[in-house]
Amino acid sequence: MLSDERTTHRNELLVPSEVDGLVVAPGRAGTRVLLELFAEQGVRMRAETDGEQAFEEVLLHPPDLVVIDDRVGPRGGVDLCRRLKANPRTHFVPVIVCALDDSPEQRVRAFSAGADAVFAPGTGGDERRARLIALLRTRALQRRSDRRSRTQKTEIAERRQWLSMFLHDLKGQVAALSANVDYLAKFGPGRGDARRPDFEESVDDARSVFAALAAAVRTVIDYDRYETGQLVPKEDKLLLSEIAAQVVDGLRRHAELVEKKLALRQAPDERCIYGDRELVESAMLNLTMGAVRRSPAGAVVSIETVATDTGMRFRAAAGGAMLQPMERVLMFEPYAQHVAGAAGYGLGLALARAVVDVHGGRIWAEDVAEGGVAFVFELGFAPGGVRPRRAPHRDERSPGDGGQAAVGT
Repeated sequence: MLSDERTTHRNELLVPSEVDGLVVAPGRAGTRVLLELFAEQGVRMRAETDGEQAFEEVLLHPPDLVVIDDRVGPRGGVDLCRRLKANPRTHFVPVIVCALDDSPEQRVRAFSAGADAVFAPGTGGDERRARLIALLRTRALQRRSDRRSRTQKTEIAERRQWLSMFLHDLKGQVAALSANVDYLAKFGPGRGDARRPDFEESVDDARSVFAALAAAVRTVIDYDRYETGQLVPKEDKLLLSEIAAQVVDGLRRHAELVEKKLALRQAPDERCIYGDRELVESAMLNLTMGAVRRSPAGAVVSIETVATDTGMRFRAAAGGAMLQPMERVLMFEPYAQHVAGAAGYGLGLALARAVVDVHGGRIWAEDVAEGGVAFVFELGFAPGGVRPRRAPHRDERSPGDGGQAAVGT
Protein backbone atom coordinates (compact mmCIF):
# COMPACT_ATOMS: atom_id res chain seq x y z
CA MET A 1 0.00 0.00 0.00
CA LEU A 2 1.35 3.43 -0.90
CA SER A 3 2.05 5.75 2.00
CA ASP A 4 0.01 8.59 0.50
CA GLU A 5 -2.96 6.44 -0.54
CA ARG A 6 -6.30 8.11 0.04
CA THR A 7 -9.80 6.70 0.10
CA THR A 8 -13.28 8.15 0.34
CA HIS A 9 -14.63 4.96 1.93
CA ARG A 10 -15.58 5.44 5.58
CA ASN A 11 -14.46 2.43 7.54
CA GLU A 12 -16.47 3.24 10.64
CA LEU A 13 -18.89 0.35 10.46
CA LEU A 14 -19.72 -0.82 13.95
CA VAL A 15 -21.02 -4.18 15.11
CA PRO A 16 -24.86 -4.20 15.00
CA SER A 17 -26.43 -3.54 18.40
CA GLU A 18 -28.91 -6.37 17.80
CA VAL A 19 -27.57 -9.59 16.30
CA ASP A 20 -29.92 -12.34 15.15
CA GLY A 21 -27.74 -15.41 15.66
CA LEU A 22 -28.33 -19.17 15.66
CA VAL A 23 -26.46 -21.84 17.60
CA VAL A 24 -26.66 -25.42 16.33
CA ALA A 25 -25.39 -28.01 18.80
CA PRO A 26 -26.45 -31.50 19.98
CA GLY A 27 -28.42 -31.56 23.20
CA ARG A 28 -29.06 -28.85 25.74
CA ALA A 29 -25.62 -29.13 27.28
CA GLY A 30 -23.87 -28.31 24.01
CA THR A 31 -26.16 -25.41 23.17
CA ARG A 32 -25.86 -24.00 26.71
CA VAL A 33 -22.08 -23.87 26.48
CA LEU A 34 -22.15 -21.99 23.17
CA LEU A 35 -24.95 -19.68 24.28
CA GLU A 36 -22.97 -18.74 27.37
CA LEU A 37 -19.87 -18.19 25.25
CA PHE A 38 -21.59 -15.64 23.03
CA ALA A 39 -23.56 -14.10 25.88
CA GLU A 40 -20.20 -13.04 27.32
CA GLN A 41 -19.63 -11.07 24.13
CA GLY A 42 -23.03 -9.37 24.33
CA VAL A 43 -24.53 -11.45 21.49
CA ARG A 44 -27.90 -13.08 21.89
CA MET A 45 -28.38 -16.37 20.04
CA ARG A 46 -31.22 -18.77 19.40
CA ALA A 47 -30.64 -22.53 19.59
CA GLU A 48 -31.33 -25.59 17.43
CA THR A 49 -30.30 -29.15 18.21
CA ASP A 50 -30.96 -30.76 14.81
CA GLY A 51 -29.03 -30.00 11.64
CA GLU A 52 -31.99 -30.45 9.26
CA GLN A 53 -34.24 -28.14 11.25
CA ALA A 54 -31.43 -25.61 11.53
CA PHE A 55 -30.90 -25.67 7.74
CA GLU A 56 -34.60 -24.97 7.10
CA GLU A 57 -34.60 -22.22 9.74
CA VAL A 58 -31.62 -20.45 8.16
CA LEU A 59 -33.18 -20.74 4.69
CA LEU A 60 -36.45 -19.19 5.83
CA HIS A 61 -34.95 -16.52 8.08
CA PRO A 62 -31.23 -15.94 7.36
CA PRO A 63 -29.61 -14.74 10.61
CA ASP A 64 -26.55 -12.53 11.08
CA LEU A 65 -24.46 -15.44 12.32
CA VAL A 66 -24.58 -19.25 12.53
CA VAL A 67 -22.45 -21.17 15.03
CA ILE A 68 -22.30 -24.94 14.49
CA ASP A 69 -20.96 -27.65 16.77
CA ASP A 70 -19.32 -30.30 14.59
CA ARG A 71 -21.07 -33.04 16.60
CA VAL A 72 -24.56 -31.99 15.51
CA GLY A 73 -26.67 -34.57 13.71
CA PRO A 74 -27.51 -36.07 11.39
CA ARG A 75 -24.32 -35.69 9.30
CA GLY A 76 -22.15 -33.36 11.34
CA GLY A 77 -21.57 -29.64 11.55
CA VAL A 78 -19.12 -29.44 8.66
CA ASP A 79 -21.70 -30.98 6.30
CA LEU A 80 -24.31 -28.45 7.48
CA CYS A 81 -21.80 -25.65 6.86
CA ARG A 82 -21.16 -26.96 3.33
CA ARG A 83 -24.89 -27.02 2.56
CA LEU A 84 -25.38 -23.47 3.83
CA LYS A 85 -22.47 -22.14 1.78
CA ALA A 86 -23.69 -23.97 -1.35
CA ASN A 87 -27.09 -22.25 -1.21
CA PRO A 88 -27.24 -18.76 -2.82
CA ARG A 89 -29.70 -17.56 -0.19
CA THR A 90 -27.43 -18.41 2.76
CA HIS A 91 -23.99 -18.24 1.15
CA PHE A 92 -23.09 -14.88 2.70
CA VAL A 93 -24.30 -15.72 6.22
CA PRO A 94 -21.16 -15.99 8.43
CA VAL A 95 -20.68 -19.54 9.72
CA ILE A 96 -18.45 -20.47 12.68
CA VAL A 97 -17.65 -24.15 13.11
CA CYS A 98 -16.72 -25.36 16.59
CA ALA A 99 -14.18 -28.14 15.95
CA LEU A 100 -13.78 -31.17 18.18
CA ASP A 101 -10.04 -30.69 18.66
CA ASP A 102 -7.12 -28.40 17.75
CA SER A 103 -5.75 -30.58 14.94
CA PRO A 104 -4.96 -28.89 11.60
CA GLU A 105 -7.00 -31.55 9.81
CA GLN A 106 -10.15 -30.43 11.60
CA ARG A 107 -9.56 -26.78 10.69
CA VAL A 108 -8.78 -27.55 7.03
CA ARG A 109 -11.89 -29.71 6.79
CA ALA A 110 -14.08 -26.88 8.13
CA PHE A 111 -12.50 -24.19 5.95
CA SER A 112 -12.85 -26.42 2.89
CA ALA A 113 -16.59 -26.56 3.58
CA GLY A 114 -16.72 -22.74 3.53
CA ALA A 115 -16.53 -21.90 7.22
CA ASP A 116 -15.70 -18.26 7.91
CA ALA A 117 -14.03 -19.10 11.22
CA VAL A 118 -13.15 -22.19 13.27
CA PHE A 119 -13.28 -22.22 17.06
CA ALA A 120 -11.24 -25.06 18.52
CA PRO A 121 -10.93 -25.94 22.21
CA GLY A 122 -7.62 -24.10 22.29
CA THR A 123 -8.93 -20.87 20.72
CA GLY A 124 -8.55 -18.09 23.28
CA GLY A 125 -11.26 -15.66 24.30
CA ASP A 126 -9.57 -12.63 22.72
CA GLU A 127 -9.23 -14.38 19.37
CA ARG A 128 -12.85 -15.52 19.47
CA ARG A 129 -14.03 -11.99 20.21
CA ALA A 130 -11.88 -10.48 17.44
CA ARG A 131 -13.08 -12.99 14.86
CA LEU A 132 -16.69 -12.55 15.93
CA ILE A 133 -16.55 -8.76 15.63
CA ALA A 134 -14.88 -9.00 12.20
CA LEU A 135 -17.57 -11.36 10.91
CA LEU A 136 -20.42 -9.22 12.24
CA ARG A 137 -18.91 -6.11 10.68
CA THR A 138 -18.68 -7.86 7.33
CA ARG A 139 -22.25 -9.09 7.64
CA ALA A 140 -23.49 -5.59 8.46
CA LEU A 141 -21.67 -4.18 5.45
CA GLN A 142 -23.12 -6.87 3.18
CA ARG A 143 -26.66 -6.18 4.41
CA ARG A 144 -26.20 -2.45 3.93
CA SER A 145 -25.01 -3.12 0.38
CA ASP A 146 -28.02 -5.36 -0.27
CA ARG A 147 -30.42 -2.66 0.94
CA ARG A 148 -28.80 -0.08 -1.31
CA SER A 149 -28.87 -2.45 -4.26
CA ARG A 150 -32.58 -3.21 -3.75
CA THR A 151 -33.34 0.50 -3.43
CA GLN A 152 -31.43 1.32 -6.61
CA LYS A 153 -33.13 -1.49 -8.54
CA THR A 154 -36.53 -0.23 -7.42
CA GLU A 155 -35.67 3.32 -8.45
CA ILE A 156 -34.38 2.16 -11.83
CA ALA A 157 -37.51 0.08 -12.43
CA GLU A 158 -39.75 3.03 -11.51
CA ARG A 159 -37.83 5.42 -13.77
CA ARG A 160 -37.88 2.92 -16.63
CA GLN A 161 -41.64 2.52 -16.23
CA TRP A 162 -42.12 6.29 -16.14
CA LEU A 163 -39.96 6.74 -19.25
CA SER A 164 -41.84 4.01 -21.07
CA MET A 165 -45.20 5.64 -20.35
CA PHE A 166 -43.83 9.04 -21.34
CA LEU A 167 -42.49 7.72 -24.64
CA HIS A 168 -45.78 6.02 -25.49
CA ASP A 169 -47.62 9.28 -24.78
CA LEU A 170 -45.09 11.19 -26.87
CA LYS A 171 -45.52 8.72 -29.71
CA GLY A 172 -49.28 9.38 -29.74
CA GLN A 173 -48.78 13.14 -29.59
CA VAL A 174 -46.34 13.09 -32.51
CA ALA A 175 -48.80 11.05 -34.56
CA ALA A 176 -51.56 13.55 -33.73
CA LEU A 177 -49.39 16.51 -34.78
CA SER A 178 -48.47 14.77 -38.02
CA ALA A 179 -52.14 14.13 -38.76
CA ASN A 180 -52.93 17.79 -38.07
CA VAL A 181 -50.24 18.88 -40.54
CA ASP A 182 -51.73 16.60 -43.20
CA TYR A 183 -55.17 18.07 -42.52
CA LEU A 184 -54.02 21.71 -42.58
CA ALA A 185 -52.15 21.07 -45.84
CA LYS A 186 -55.53 20.83 -47.56
CA PHE A 187 -56.22 24.51 -46.84
CA GLY A 188 -53.04 25.99 -48.31
CA PRO A 189 -52.74 28.56 -51.12
CA GLY A 190 -54.14 27.61 -54.51
CA ARG A 191 -52.07 26.15 -57.32
CA GLY A 192 -51.56 29.51 -58.99
CA ASP A 193 -50.57 31.33 -55.81
CA ALA A 194 -46.91 32.41 -55.65
CA ARG A 195 -46.77 31.24 -52.04
CA ARG A 196 -47.66 27.69 -52.98
CA PRO A 197 -44.07 26.35 -53.42
CA ASP A 198 -42.96 27.72 -50.05
CA PHE A 199 -46.08 26.31 -48.42
CA GLU A 200 -45.51 22.85 -49.86
CA GLU A 201 -41.84 22.94 -48.84
CA SER A 202 -42.80 23.87 -45.27
CA VAL A 203 -45.35 21.07 -45.13
CA ASP A 204 -42.79 18.57 -46.42
CA ASP A 205 -40.25 19.77 -43.85
CA ALA A 206 -42.80 19.42 -41.05
CA ARG A 207 -43.65 15.91 -42.20
CA SER A 208 -39.96 14.97 -42.30
CA VAL A 209 -39.41 16.33 -38.80
CA PHE A 210 -42.38 14.43 -37.39
CA ALA A 211 -41.33 11.25 -39.20
CA ALA A 212 -37.79 11.54 -37.77
CA LEU A 213 -39.16 12.24 -34.28
CA ALA A 214 -41.53 9.27 -34.49
CA ALA A 215 -38.65 7.03 -35.65
CA ALA A 216 -36.49 8.24 -32.75
CA VAL A 217 -39.22 7.50 -30.23
CA ARG A 218 -39.76 4.03 -31.74
CA THR A 219 -36.02 3.36 -31.53
CA VAL A 220 -35.88 4.17 -27.81
CA ILE A 221 -39.00 2.11 -27.09
CA ASP A 222 -37.75 -0.90 -29.05
CA TYR A 223 -34.30 -0.80 -27.46
CA ASP A 224 -35.87 -0.57 -24.00
CA ARG A 225 -37.96 -3.65 -24.87
CA TYR A 226 -34.78 -5.42 -25.97
CA GLU A 227 -32.94 -4.64 -22.73
CA THR A 228 -35.86 -5.90 -20.66
CA GLY A 229 -36.26 -9.08 -22.73
CA GLN A 230 -39.63 -8.01 -24.18
CA LEU A 231 -38.58 -7.58 -27.81
CA VAL A 232 -40.14 -10.71 -29.30
CA PRO A 233 -40.27 -10.53 -33.12
CA LYS A 234 -42.79 -12.16 -35.40
CA GLU A 235 -41.84 -14.98 -37.77
CA ASP A 236 -43.32 -13.94 -41.10
CA LYS A 237 -41.95 -14.76 -44.55
CA LEU A 238 -39.85 -11.87 -45.81
CA LEU A 239 -38.03 -10.85 -48.98
CA LEU A 240 -35.00 -8.83 -47.92
CA SER A 241 -34.70 -7.09 -51.31
CA GLU A 242 -38.29 -5.92 -51.13
CA ILE A 243 -37.75 -4.35 -47.72
CA ALA A 244 -34.47 -2.78 -48.86
CA ALA A 245 -36.28 -1.14 -51.81
CA GLN A 246 -38.84 0.38 -49.45
CA VAL A 247 -36.08 1.71 -47.19
CA VAL A 248 -34.32 3.35 -50.16
CA ASP A 249 -37.57 4.91 -51.42
CA GLY A 250 -38.23 6.33 -47.96
CA LEU A 251 -34.74 7.86 -47.76
CA ARG A 252 -34.77 9.63 -51.12
CA ARG A 253 -36.07 12.85 -49.57
CA HIS A 254 -34.08 12.68 -46.35
CA ALA A 255 -32.25 15.95 -45.57
CA GLU A 256 -28.92 14.19 -45.09
CA LEU A 257 -29.15 12.64 -48.58
CA VAL A 258 -29.60 15.85 -50.57
CA GLU A 259 -25.97 15.78 -51.73
CA LYS A 260 -25.63 11.98 -51.76
CA LYS A 261 -26.95 9.20 -53.94
CA LEU A 262 -28.42 5.83 -53.06
CA ALA A 263 -27.61 2.88 -55.32
CA LEU A 264 -29.62 -0.31 -54.75
CA ARG A 265 -28.56 -3.70 -56.09
CA GLN A 266 -30.91 -6.58 -55.35
CA ALA A 267 -29.97 -10.23 -55.21
CA PRO A 268 -30.96 -12.09 -58.41
CA ASP A 269 -31.40 -15.36 -56.51
CA GLU A 270 -33.61 -13.97 -53.76
CA ARG A 271 -34.94 -16.43 -51.19
CA CYS A 272 -37.38 -15.91 -48.33
CA ILE A 273 -36.27 -15.53 -44.75
CA TYR A 274 -38.35 -15.48 -41.58
CA GLY A 275 -38.65 -12.57 -39.18
CA ASP A 276 -40.40 -9.38 -38.13
CA ARG A 277 -40.79 -7.09 -41.15
CA GLU A 278 -41.01 -3.86 -39.16
CA LEU A 279 -37.95 -4.65 -37.04
CA VAL A 280 -35.86 -5.80 -40.01
CA GLU A 281 -36.77 -2.60 -41.86
CA SER A 282 -35.70 -0.59 -38.81
CA ALA A 283 -32.33 -2.38 -38.75
CA MET A 284 -31.82 -1.68 -42.47
CA LEU A 285 -32.71 1.97 -42.04
CA ASN A 286 -30.34 2.47 -39.13
CA LEU A 287 -27.43 0.74 -40.84
CA THR A 288 -27.98 2.74 -44.02
CA MET A 289 -28.06 6.00 -42.05
CA GLY A 290 -24.89 4.90 -40.28
CA ALA A 291 -23.18 4.58 -43.66
CA VAL A 292 -24.63 7.88 -44.89
CA ARG A 293 -23.40 9.85 -41.89
CA ARG A 294 -19.87 8.56 -42.32
CA SER A 295 -19.67 9.41 -46.02
CA PRO A 296 -18.55 12.75 -47.50
CA ALA A 297 -20.75 15.04 -49.64
CA GLY A 298 -21.30 13.70 -53.13
CA ALA A 299 -20.60 10.11 -52.13
CA VAL A 300 -22.63 7.18 -53.43
CA VAL A 301 -24.15 4.97 -50.72
CA SER A 302 -24.29 1.43 -52.06
CA ILE A 303 -27.05 -0.83 -50.74
CA GLU A 304 -27.26 -4.45 -51.76
CA THR A 305 -28.81 -7.76 -50.79
CA VAL A 306 -26.88 -10.96 -51.37
CA ALA A 307 -27.81 -14.63 -51.02
CA THR A 308 -25.24 -16.78 -49.21
CA ASP A 309 -25.15 -20.49 -48.45
CA THR A 310 -26.83 -19.99 -45.09
CA GLY A 311 -29.04 -16.92 -45.47
CA MET A 312 -29.69 -13.47 -46.94
CA ARG A 313 -27.21 -10.66 -46.37
CA PHE A 314 -27.86 -6.90 -46.30
CA ARG A 315 -24.96 -4.51 -46.90
CA ALA A 316 -24.86 -0.69 -46.79
CA ALA A 317 -21.50 0.81 -47.82
CA ALA A 318 -20.20 4.32 -48.36
CA GLY A 319 -16.83 5.92 -49.02
CA GLY A 320 -15.02 7.90 -46.37
CA ALA A 321 -12.79 7.26 -43.41
CA MET A 322 -11.76 3.75 -42.42
CA LEU A 323 -12.82 2.19 -39.13
CA GLN A 324 -10.83 3.26 -36.06
CA PRO A 325 -9.80 0.64 -33.46
CA MET A 326 -12.19 1.94 -30.79
CA GLU A 327 -15.04 2.00 -33.29
CA ARG A 328 -14.66 -1.73 -33.81
CA VAL A 329 -15.22 -2.23 -30.09
CA LEU A 330 -17.90 0.35 -29.33
CA MET A 331 -19.72 0.95 -32.60
CA PHE A 332 -22.79 -1.09 -31.71
CA GLU A 333 -22.99 0.18 -28.11
CA PRO A 334 -25.66 2.81 -27.23
CA TYR A 335 -24.38 6.40 -27.64
CA ALA A 336 -20.80 5.19 -28.10
CA GLN A 337 -18.05 7.68 -28.91
CA HIS A 338 -14.94 6.48 -30.73
CA VAL A 339 -13.06 9.77 -30.23
CA ALA A 340 -13.18 11.97 -27.15
CA GLY A 341 -15.52 14.89 -27.75
CA ALA A 342 -17.01 13.39 -30.94
CA ALA A 343 -20.72 12.94 -31.45
CA GLY A 344 -22.06 9.57 -30.34
CA TYR A 345 -23.68 7.03 -32.61
CA GLY A 346 -26.97 7.25 -30.74
CA LEU A 347 -29.21 4.19 -30.49
CA GLY A 348 -29.57 3.40 -34.19
CA LEU A 349 -26.72 0.92 -34.57
CA ALA A 350 -27.37 -0.51 -31.10
CA LEU A 351 -30.99 -1.20 -32.06
CA ALA A 352 -29.88 -2.77 -35.35
CA ARG A 353 -27.66 -5.12 -33.38
CA ALA A 354 -30.55 -5.90 -31.03
CA VAL A 355 -32.90 -6.70 -33.93
CA VAL A 356 -30.37 -8.99 -35.60
CA ASP A 357 -29.60 -10.60 -32.24
CA VAL A 358 -33.22 -11.56 -31.49
CA HIS A 359 -33.50 -12.96 -35.04
CA GLY A 360 -30.53 -15.25 -34.43
CA GLY A 361 -28.40 -13.54 -37.09
CA ARG A 362 -25.07 -11.78 -37.08
CA ILE A 363 -24.06 -8.17 -37.67
CA TRP A 364 -20.74 -6.44 -38.27
CA ALA A 365 -18.95 -3.46 -39.81
CA GLU A 366 -16.11 -3.88 -42.26
CA ASP A 367 -13.64 -1.74 -44.17
CA VAL A 368 -14.24 -1.14 -47.87
CA ALA A 369 -11.22 -1.84 -50.08
CA GLU A 370 -11.35 1.53 -51.87
CA GLY A 371 -11.93 3.40 -48.62
CA GLY A 372 -14.94 3.71 -46.37
CA VAL A 373 -17.09 1.46 -44.22
CA ALA A 374 -19.84 -1.09 -44.84
CA PHE A 375 -22.48 -2.15 -42.32
CA VAL A 376 -23.63 -5.73 -42.84
CA PHE A 377 -26.04 -8.20 -41.30
CA GLU A 378 -27.11 -11.71 -42.26
CA LEU A 379 -30.26 -13.63 -41.35
CA GLY A 380 -30.70 -17.35 -41.86
CA PHE A 381 -33.15 -19.07 -44.22
CA ALA A 382 -34.57 -21.55 -41.72
CA PRO A 383 -37.61 -20.60 -39.62
CA GLY A 384 -37.28 -20.71 -35.85
CA GLY A 385 -34.28 -18.40 -35.75
CA VAL A 386 -36.07 -15.94 -33.48
CA ARG A 387 -34.79 -16.35 -29.95
CA PRO A 388 -34.77 -14.56 -26.61
CA ARG A 389 -32.36 -11.74 -26.05
CA ARG A 390 -28.84 -12.62 -24.93
CA ALA A 391 -26.09 -10.32 -23.70
CA PRO A 392 -24.07 -9.40 -26.81
CA HIS A 393 -20.32 -9.83 -26.86
CA ARG A 394 -18.14 -6.84 -27.60
CA ASP A 395 -15.67 -7.01 -30.44
CA GLU A 396 -16.62 -10.62 -31.18
CA ARG A 397 -14.61 -11.65 -34.23
CA SER A 398 -16.18 -13.51 -37.09
CA PRO A 399 -14.06 -16.44 -38.41
CA GLY A 400 -12.75 -15.78 -41.87
CA ASP A 401 -13.79 -12.11 -41.96
CA GLY A 402 -10.47 -10.36 -41.49
CA GLY A 403 -10.65 -6.71 -40.47
CA GLN A 404 -14.28 -6.91 -39.43
CA ALA A 405 -15.90 -5.93 -36.16
CA ALA A 406 -18.57 -8.60 -35.71
CA VAL A 407 -21.40 -9.16 -33.28
CA GLY A 408 -23.68 -12.18 -33.18
CA THR A 409 -23.45 -15.89 -33.71
